[in-house]
Amino acid sequence: MGLNNPYIPASNSQIEKMKILLKKALEDGCIGISFGLEYTPGASTEEMIVLGDVLHGYENRLMAAHYRYDADRGIEALQELIYVSSTMHIPMQLSHLGSCCAFGNMKEGLELIDNAKRQGIDVEADCYPYAAFSTTIGSPVFDPGCFERWKCGYGAILVTEEKYRGNYCDEYIFESLRKNYPVTLVIAFVMNQNEVMEAIQHPSIMVASDGYIHDGQGHPRVAGTFPKVLGRFVREEKVLSLVDALSKMTILPAKRLKLSRKGRIQEGCDADIVIFDPEQIIDRATFEKPLEPPLEIEWVIVNGEVALEKSRLVYKQNGKIIRFGVM
Repeated sequence: MGLNNPYIPASNSQIEKMKILLKKALEDGCIGISFGLEYTPGASTEEMIVLGDVLHGYENRLMAAHYRYDADRGIEALQELIYVSSTMHIPMQLSHLGSCCAFGNMKEGLELIDNAKRQGIDVEADCYPYAAFSTTIGSPVFDPGCFERWKCGYGAILVTEEKYRGNYCDEYIFESLRKNYPVTLVIAFVMNQNEVMEAIQHPSIMVASDGYIHDGQGHPRVAGTFPKVLGRFVREEKVLSLVDALSKMTILPAKRLKLSRKGRIQEGCDADIVIFDPEQIIDRATFEKPLEPPLEIEWVIVNGEVALEKSRLVYKQNGKIIRFGVM
């Protein structure tokens, strides 16, 4: 499409091409459209509305978005997404609320979402249980002003790849990677853990991993998110009940995605089952070893077939692509 610069807006002709691609994706069974606004600063609110309008021709479709701003502009970012949902009358999923608002404004962010829901605006949000995010160092997330916004310095950024793997940044490493190795995955320890917990405790906030691994390196949320919530938040810190935690991981996301056969153990539903010991389950994934498997997940059953047996992987491709609205 020729739009390789994330800082410039799409032209009318490019938006028309996007609409064609979106229609094709929806007809092929995609549930909706997602926006990565912090990564594409040139994408305007109007562009979101124009593309979102395509969803009106399809039943029960969804918009999702990675917010445009974080930290001191996080509330402004949420207001934009709530506005889009309200204007379009289309459900909006707010992705990983922690890395948007766990900078001193989580309470205000949660109240904003609650107020929108009370007004009949269909907005929901999810969060991962870590006070650090991960992305590529060359992305607009790390544009000038980020450290002032996060109230930290270069040393808050951990490199996970390339020759500086395992090192925290200084100015030289940061600028060198931004210029020469922009796709290097890094981890930013910039959020407040107590506010992340506040989000996950909130009744309507789902648990999601937002995971991404490259060549075995990345963020421990890929392997640790769900056992961390069950082991640390539920059992050890007792800030969440087991039933509430499981609901945030299963039935709430299933309902959000209109997947009527997912999220519950019931006759007629898909047999997707995880068997674990609630008294022992714990995450072992760390920022140094992000793929360490958790303890005490004994069995995983996908579509009625065993995928993990007595903590040992069974190499079967039991899953299948879910195509929304396609029989």
